[in-house]
Amino acid sequence: MLEGAELTWRNPMTREDWILPIQGDDYNLWLEDYVFDLRTAQSFTHRYNRKMLQNELLSVNSQLALAFEDLDEDIGTEAIPEEQRITKDTVSRLVTASSGACCCTAVVKDGTVHVAGLGDCRAVLGSLTPEGNMRATVLTEEHRTYNPIERERLIREHPHEDEDIMFFDERLCGILQPTRAFGDVSLKWSAREKVLMQYVFDDPAYVPNYISPPYLSCTPDVRSTQLDQNSQFLIIATDGLWDGMSDDESVKLIQNKPSDVNSATWLIQNSLAQHNEKRLSKILSIPPGPICRNVRDDISVIVIYFNT
Repeated sequence: MLEGAELTWRNPMTREDWILPIQGDDYNLWLEDYVFDLRTAQSFTHRYNRKMLQNELLSVNSQLALAFEDLDEDIGTEAIPEEQRITKDTVSRLVTASSGACCCTAVVKDGTVHVAGLGDCRAVLGSLTPEGNMRATVLTEEHRTYNPIERERLIREHPHEDEDIMFFDERLCGILQPTRAFGDVSLKWSAREKVLMQYVFDDPAYVPNYISPPYLSCTPDVRSTQLDQNSQFLIIATDGLWDGMSDDESVKLIQNKPSDVNSATWLIQNSLAQHNEKRLSKILSIPPGPICRNVRDDISVIVIYFNT
């Protein structure tokens, strides 16, 4: 069983947030669950399914990684026009490629959950302990500049770069907190390719000391975890949810939630206002826009129940 909810702060006419529904009801079937915080979900699904058919001999983890990398390559490639003529379609694709998306994908097969994470989305497994309490197990790695593992990786990949500049203001090249994501080609393309952005947007897309791109990776961390009779549910959510609650709090909230409340909605309400209705009402009444972003981030949540 799957319960999902989402909350956006931008104008819904200018942004799409996708949550693709679960498919199947048995461990022996594929259960595909995606949380994206930009409009790449449909494209990813097509590529992932294609990779599954083309690479049946590859492991699930390898197929997931290939699908992520293929999608990101297509996002960048499709933004470059085949001819010199710049059309509205070219501009639209370039806008998409210049935007960024973090992603978390979970595939359950034969009693094992395979989780691929890119950026700062998070997957948390809720399991019962022998004492009947709920234990939280994080199945993803946060790809952000403050993560020592990510910093060390980037330093290895860019040995001639100044660390203070590469991580200026605790952001990648002073621009992004995530160190892995779809899109955001201004941190991936060569200086030659970025001339297109300058021509279309009249903006040099300048990055200080842009020496050895790409800085932003599209390769996910993929982890496999065996499920058992104590595995109760999996929470997949964008970073907006985790800004307001810990991993332990999230699984305990699901364990003790009212039976008539949507699990994902319950998590969002508690993340924003600890289920204080007056405070929640005030937060949700703020219209979409920059002010709203300072109060709450976008939140997309899926809760997948096992053995139900």
